[in-house]
Amino acid sequence: MRMNRAQAAAVLTMGVFGAAQASASTGSQQQFRQSYALAAGGRVVIDNPYGDVRIDAWDRGEVRIQAIKSASDSRRLEDAQIVVDSTSDTLSIRTEYAGPNGEHPASVEYRITVPRTANLDAVRLVNGGLSIRGLHGAVKATSVNGDIRAERLEGTADLSTVNGQVEADFHRISPANAISLRSVNGPIVLSIPSGAGAQLLAQNLSGGILTDIRRTETEERGHRFHAILKGGGAQIHLQNVNGGISIHSTWSRRRERPVL
Repeated sequence: MRMNRAQAAAVLTMGVFGAAQASASTGSQQQFRQSYALAAGGRVVIDNPYGDVRIDAWDRGEVRIQAIKSASDSRRLEDAQIVVDSTSDTLSIRTEYAGPNGEHPASVEYRITVPRTANLDAVRLVNGGLSIRGLHGAVKATSVNGDIRAERLEGTADLSTVNGQVEADFHRISPANAISLRSVNGPIVLSIPSGAGAQLLAQNLSGGILTDIRRTETEERGHRFHAILKGGGAQIHLQNVNGGISIHSTWSRRRERPVL
């Protein structure tokens, strides 16, 4: 398959260490640094099977990628390649592995800074945690084994993990922006602005549901909690299997552990 120039440059950054590319190798680690232009409201797609990802927002029209590849055996570093496909309105970042799938593959830890209005169209992790901070655009992210933590969000959010905690803090919520948080084995913690309007539904199979939010209409039945806040507004759905659910107003700054 033929690679475009942006993709080829990203792959070469991990393999060729010279003045033209800001990369370095020390022992069993390699570093990657590169920036790409992205239009306002552009899409960002991330796929990383092994390693944590941290995403911060800034007021620039570009994405900055900083990554560290690590392995117990330096020979495994070349099995993991960072591949970047870049256009004016879409940026795809993924880690691809070559050779046999060994027991201890190289991991890649990403620190990515994106435009504040960017949309995280799909962030897919397998073995690693995700941290997001200050994004105004939409967020859709999943992990299999890892926590997901998001701070000061303002857009639509769809966050889910299988083995881990989901914690999301919203600076602002809107009736047009739905919120969905899901976990199978781990607690869910949601913080929304005091006085925000929402239709909230929380469900779990085992574990309690805690909240300090004042609500006008409430239905509590077993492990199901439904509330209309301030006449309704944003659709908020929290779903858990083995873990508690906590719902708080941001003004309270409470972080009680859910009942497990």
